Amino acid sequence: MKFSVPNSLFVRFFILLFVTFSISFFASREIIFLFGPEQTAAPEGNPWNSFLLNDMLILMAAVGLTSWVAAIWLSKPIKRLAEAAEELGKNLNSADINETSGPTEVRQASRVFNQMQARLKQQLDERNRFLAAVSHDLRTPLTRLKLRAEKIEQPELRADVQNDINDMAYIIVTTLQYIRGNEQPEESCMLDITALVQSLAEDAREAGDTISVVGNAIPIQIQPISIQRCLSNLIENALRYGESAEILITESDDIVTISIHDTGPGIPEEKLEEVFKPFYRLENSRSRHTGGVGLGLSIARDMAIKQGGNISLKNAPHGGLIAELTLPKKVNKVIE
Repeated sequence: MKFSVPNSLFVRFFILLFVTFSISFFASREIIFLFGPEQTAAPEGNPWNSFLLNDMLILMAAVGLTSWVAAIWLSKPIKRLAEAAEELGKNLNSADINETSGPTEVRQASRVFNQMQARLKQQLDERNRFLAAVSHDLRTPLTRLKLRAEKIEQPELRADVQNDINDMAYIIVTTLQYIRGNEQPEESCMLDITALVQSLAEDAREAGDTISVVGNAIPIQIQPISIQRCLSNLIENALRYGESAEILITESDDIVTISIHDTGPGIPEEKLEEVFKPFYRLENSRSRHTGGVGLGLSIARDMAIKQGGNISLKNAPHGGLIAELTLPKKVNKVIE
């Protein structure tokens, strides 16, 4: 079996310090034996007798312990910075890093990191304000178009124009909801995920869809509105492209898994990741009633990632598509 050493900053620091201390230790012992006074020499001129061997083992243990503590001390600020970068990828509104602890270089990196996060927030805020203004300006002409469409005499033409106007309004609203997803951070709370899934399935059954739920999980700390929207999009997709859907809820020590299996045609293997891109649609028609806008899976994965989870797709062996949502049981810790 091939043995590999973890390529981490901690391991590098530990090996460097341990080797350095060990070389200096052996070098100093050799110098003492070669050039030291006679009383420092071991009995019978043998430097490797049991007394010196025990002494050496104790010193080597001290060197190893010192190297271990030093490696932890040196790598901890870098690890904290890496955790903050990972948290930023999940939530742009995450807490700033403490700029007053650690070595000078780490404090400087923390300060630059916080400045970068602040600039990103500012740019997103400006974009959201722009989109809000555009949304307001577009609603007015769309309203006028709706009123004018009522005056069209031909019934078929009037219906076509009204459908186009409704599609435009729907696309605008859906796009704005997707882009402004980070504008108002939602507080987390304990949520009975099983009850939520059962409720969404019951709503689908009342609408005439065929859907079942199997399994359960303990309540978890999560953002309720975000995860409800995430699950709604996944269930809506499953029922849109399949005649029925089955939801399986399982849990392990660390995660809760919600698998939604539909009876649709599935997705080509090379397209399983492509469908998560915004506005990407496998269905080529421009009708939102058949192909949607192309934001459902993008929004769902974005919501899942904000919870520290993820969504993956795979084709079932006997047909249909399985959308698997994983959610962590533990709350993401705050970077101090």
